[in-house]
Amino acid sequence: MERRVVFVAVLLLLTVAGAFGQEKTKKKGTSSSRETNSAKIDFAKEVFPIIRSNCLPCHLAENENPSGLALDNYETLMKGGEHGNTVVPGKPKESNLYLKLLPNPPFGKQMARNRKKLSEEEIMTIYKWIEQGAKEK
Repeated sequence: MERRVVFVAVLLLLTVAGAFGQEKTKKKGTSSSRETNSAKIDFAKEVFPIIRSNCLPCHLAENENPSGLALDNYETLMKGGEHGNTVVPGKPKESNLYLKLLPNPPFGKQMARNRKKLSEEEIMTIYKWIEQGAKEK
């Protein structure tokens, strides 16, 4: 019985030590998913293609739309529309671009209207880009 208790105690210590070792490795940056998730999002390569395929042509500057929002390029996106700032850099939860992709947005209907909704990955790309400061480059 005593051997069994010692064995379980040693096994428990090794498990805890192993978990601690993995945390140290992650903190050093060898293979942390947090580091992968914090990779810089590129507007031209990652965000604008999502906007181009899901938001245009409805939100082109040359087209009339109820919100007055044009998403032709970075400048028009950042200019905003009738509902204020489309993007609040660093604050995705205050940014209409992100909020309108979710069910029950603060105004109007969820985007993209009359089209396939964005994937979770596409929404998270936009979220992370805004969170990182919504830089053009």
